[in-house]
Amino acid sequence: MDGIKVDLHTHTYRSGDAGTTFDEYCSGSASMDLVAVTDHHDLFAGSVLQDQYGLSVIVGEEINTGQGEVIGLYLSSVVPRGLGLVDTCRRIRHQGGLVYIPHPTDARRHGIGGGRLAGLCQAGLVDIVEVGNSKAVTVDREAQGIAHAFGLPVAASSDAHVGGAIGSSHTVIDRLPSDPDDLLGLLGDGRCCHQFFDPVRDLTKTVVTPGTSATSPV
Repeated sequence: MDGIKVDLHTHTYRSGDAGTTFDEYCSGSASMDLVAVTDHHDLFAGSVLQDQYGLSVIVGEEINTGQGEVIGLYLSSVVPRGLGLVDTCRRIRHQGGLVYIPHPTDARRHGIGGGRLAGLCQAGLVDIVEVGNSKAVTVDREAQGIAHAFGLPVAASSDAHVGGAIGSSHTVIDRLPSDPDDLLGLLGDGRCCHQFFDPVRDLTKTVVTPGTSATSPV
């Protein structure tokens, strides 16, 4: 299939609710051209996979705002949890990052809900809306409609917590982006490829608490 495959929502063992080692992540992401590593409240894995393993990585973080989860892409420092939606989005933007809203209307996975999504879009604080998530059986039509109404790009991503799930849902764009703004433009013409795939995760390899600086298990 032509095009560049990107998965903008993935996890490693650093999230605390996943067991994916760095070697497993590299193997699982082999079919992707670009991945965003978005561990919970932690940037360590993304930096290591980029700098030491040579993967094409966007360093990100999934953040529990206290009002639902938000992802920051292209981050250089951790955004603290519990700051609320507006302050969290502003802090992501302050770093030059992109605000990515994961599983927006899925309350089981701490989605922010359609009303809050629309409010953030109205305030100009959203960059990308996730409409396909591999843990959901179908595409999020409500979120898709809101994104369309505000002229925002959408994406499908795996939310992978095991290596084999990486890329199960992804977005196809024309080429690798050169910077955050370029990614937004490319996603505007992108194609979402959604697949339901939610395998049982093995937590026996989870060896650290997010936020520490221990090295990866092998």
